[in-house]
Amino acid sequence: MLYLQPVSLTDGREFYDMLQQIGSNENGFINRVCGMDYEYFPLWLEKQVNIAQGVGLADWMVPSSSFWLMDGGVPVGKGNLRHRLTDALREAGGHIGYAVASSQRGKGYGKTLLRLLLEEARRMGITEEILVTVNPGNAASRRVAEANGGELRRETEEHVYYWFA
Repeated sequence: MLYLQPVSLTDGREFYDMLQQIGSNENGFINRVCGMDYEYFPLWLEKQVNIAQGVGLADWMVPSSSFWLMDGGVPVGKGNLRHRLTDALREAGGHIGYAVASSQRGKGYGKTLLRLLLEEARRMGITEEILVTVNPGNAASRRVAEANGGELRRETEEHVYYWFA
């Protein structure tokens, strides 16, 4: 069974290990855990929990909830859901960012992860249209956005902009 699990302070080694399978900046998804020593992982988890609550944010940041995509209790991907957009996030980043562990790609997890994050956005009360930006050369992410009903509204050399009603 596939489901989202919020990032929590008690997440252990299996989550850290899964994040080692996602590059530090893979197709625009920033993963600060890639290459991090495990001893710093609890501090990173604490920061993610605080960001979701809007605690300790820099001026340019917005609250953002982080989730694991779980398959039968095993983490296979990670998603971020920004609670609102700034002008800068409308240009790059959007509401949702997600990535799937390299060993788990090609299994449909990306499609499910985006669908579940879109559902979570609605549950959280995000009523505006939801933006997902994709790198133009990332054909897999483009297919995922389109499979989830994303409307392509704009394309630049750096980003493709999909909106979800």
